[in-house]
Amino acid sequence: MNADGNALLSETITRLVLVPMYSAAGLGFARILVPRLSSTGIRLSAVMLLLQVLLLIVSLEYEPASQYTRWLWGLHEEWNIPATFASMQLALVGGVALTIALVTRPPGALQRGYWSAIGLVFLFSGLDEYLALHESVMDWELRYIVLGVIVVLSTVFMAAGAPSRERGWYVLMLAGLALSVVGAIVLNATPRTCDLVGFLRIDGCLQTHVWEEAFEFIGIWLVLVASLGVFASRMPGPPRRLNASLHLFPAIWILVLLLHSLSPRLEVRAAAQPAAVEFETGVSLSGYRLEGGPFQEGDSFRYWLFASASQEDYSGLGYSTHLVDQVSGDPYGHRNRWAQLQHGFWWFGPDYAPLYRQWMNFPYSRFDVPRNRALWVVVTLWRKRGDDYVSLPIIASDHQLLNERQVILGDMVLRAAATNPLINALASFDQGFTLRSIEIPAVAQSGETLDIPVSWSSRVDSREDHVQFLHFIHEASGAHWNHDQPPLGLRLPTRLWYSGLVDSETWRFTVPTDLAPGRYAVSTGLYRRSDQVRLPVRDAAGQLLAEGRVPLGSITIEATTASEDKP
Repeated sequence: MNADGNALLSETITRLVLVPMYSAAGLGFARILVPRLSSTGIRLSAVMLLLQVLLLIVSLEYEPASQYTRWLWGLHEEWNIPATFASMQLALVGGVALTIALVTRPPGALQRGYWSAIGLVFLFSGLDEYLALHESVMDWELRYIVLGVIVVLSTVFMAAGAPSRERGWYVLMLAGLALSVVGAIVLNATPRTCDLVGFLRIDGCLQTHVWEEAFEFIGIWLVLVASLGVFASRMPGPPRRLNASLHLFPAIWILVLLLHSLSPRLEVRAAAQPAAVEFETGVSLSGYRLEGGPFQEGDSFRYWLFASASQEDYSGLGYSTHLVDQVSGDPYGHRNRWAQLQHGFWWFGPDYAPLYRQWMNFPYSRFDVPRNRALWVVVTLWRKRGDDYVSLPIIASDHQLLNERQVILGDMVLRAAATNPLINALASFDQGFTLRSIEIPAVAQSGETLDIPVSWSSRVDSREDHVQFLHFIHEASGAHWNHDQPPLGLRLPTRLWYSGLVDSETWRFTVPTDLAPGRYAVSTGLYRRSDQVRLPVRDAAGQLLAEGRVPLGSITIEATTASEDKP
């Protein structure tokens, strides 16, 4: 037999499997099931059967002109027209089951609970069919098998106690579940059959992927017909609005899938921090969202990344998250995660580039991350190449980079519990900060290193950087000397101060050796780093202090003696 004949034989074998199966389904539906279904059940069942027949015909007969159309109609592809239909049919079973549980009057609470559970299982299965949620779950095959066994056993139990007029529908449901299992598990796990089928020799492989999808289609269709049969037996004349809702359910489900595909684009515009970071292999980071913002409490935090790329560029990608100390540069643990390729939507055409939403939970309590320290959230993208994990270079970025392969998404601080009770404050700033205490020595010598304890608290979540100043003004000559720095040092800039913060820092600086001796008036205050404008401040009595200065008393600077200058 020549190659063309062998190829034709493969298609013929597929037709010999599918045509009798669908002929029997159509004949049985017309002769046996139609008289027992309501008009709504007949229409929904007939449309679903007709749609899957059309999908199979297109898959077998249509010769696609491009890679996009090949994907669009491919039975074994994801996120395309057949996947949408499979998802819709599963969800329709769930919708009918929930209608049975919530609207009809089943004989007993156990039946109501069964149909509620069936509805939720099939609605989730409809989502999973399109979104491939199971791919991010370890051992998902075993979990699905266990769930299937539970559904079958509970259906057998319900059938045993059901009225005789409904028992046949439960048997039909079990038959449908069995066929869908043959497609989803048995045929999916069967090795590809190539070259030899019994005593027949062919070139290439049998189209078992078509059989697999067809068995799943027809199996879930039988479950749908059985559910509609139970619905008809319990509510022979449903209200018009209920009928309309069931008819509209498939369109509503497609709208749900459509909105889900758009939700990352809407979310990145409405709730995420914008970003424009381009990596070497065509992946672009468009935004991120840190749950709880920069001020974190508890034992972990979650964040979302929004990245755009073609499906090919995004496959096999992973990302890592580090928490890095902004002062020392030391990392405090990290987490790795495979990037999950989510769906686009075929409706938008071949040029539609989906935006993929990724999320990660970072349990920082495992890594002993310190509180009240400025941290960077750092992200790295990588691919597995052989046994190595190669990080991707960054081509362009509107965010600060830690190095050429790591981008800093933003700041973060872990809240610490306020352990010290509020004391009489020296001054309160209108910005929401309180200077609790500061200790200035009475006497110091030029060239001496001073340790100045400073204590602060905050009643607001801040987003701006401020600088604290210490002014030393000679009481006789008016000469002055200044020392400026962040109130709690670089470890916790004021942009990361949060409501309830209570913390202290010891400033250390050296008195200039050429500072003229004498008595100096000391004052302090805050100014915004961005524009150098001082913040209004009030004393303990609530009186506004002039020039944004908090008077701290005086210090006497003594000249260093000659003996002290000698080594």
